[in-house]
Amino acid sequence: MVTARHRRYLMPLLAFAVFIGLWQAVSSLFAVPTYLLPSPIDIVEGGRQLGYTLFSNAAETLKTILLGFLLSCLVGIPLGILVSVNRTVSEAFYPIIVFLNAIPIVAIAPVIVVIFGTDMTARLIIVTLIAFFPIMVATATGILDTPEEMRDLAAVTGAGTLVEVLTIRLPHAMTFVFGGLRIGVTVAVVGAVVAEFVNANKGLGFLVVSSTSQFEIGMAMACVTMLALISVLLYQAVGLVQRLFFDWTVAESR
Repeated sequence: MVTARHRRYLMPLLAFAVFIGLWQAVSSLFAVPTYLLPSPIDIVEGGRQLGYTLFSNAAETLKTILLGFLLSCLVGIPLGILVSVNRTVSEAFYPIIVFLNAIPIVAIAPVIVVIFGTDMTARLIIVTLIAFFPIMVATATGILDTPEEMRDLAAVTGAGTLVEVLTIRLPHAMTFVFGGLRIGVTVAVVGAVVAEFVNANKGLGFLVVSSTSQFEIGMAMACVTMLALISVLLYQAVGLVQRLFFDWTVAESR
């Protein structure tokens, strides 16, 4: 008997299998050239041709994503707390933060490379710039969402601002924070790829550029597929951490 829990996993897999089957059928039936739309078989073949190179470059991209995401958390969460509990900080810095986030990362990435050089530092800055904002906004939203009665309780007990944030506001905000982390880790993948487009001699972004320049579209799509897989796995990993260590937030979000 198929339970609701089984359906949660089976239905997406079934839909994905149907999509892949239709894609392959259309490519074969209409003889679509590989350089226009590689079929799933062409993508698998491209991945096979890359072999170990695909996984070694995926590991390099994953390192950039994880380090950049960690920096985004270290910047975004404290900044979200500050702009939500301190009016002066909010009025002074929030417009600047919004302005920086409004700058297209593709436009500013070459400038960052010129300023900070061609090493890992520039790539991490690019990932952090694109990933910290949703984390900061989610944290600030969660802090501000703290019920009035909980804040009154903190005031009655004589708790200072720091104690109130750490013991009442931040635990209440964790549901929002993990929502921001899910978004942040997926856009960190985008940031890593953009950084590798601009400045890298290894990584999946670099492989995509080099493959497309040689019209090896099957190889490029194999790299894109690997990026999508990494993004999905990281998204699920954030959810796993939430369920294991912050299980009360899972119950609240249902």
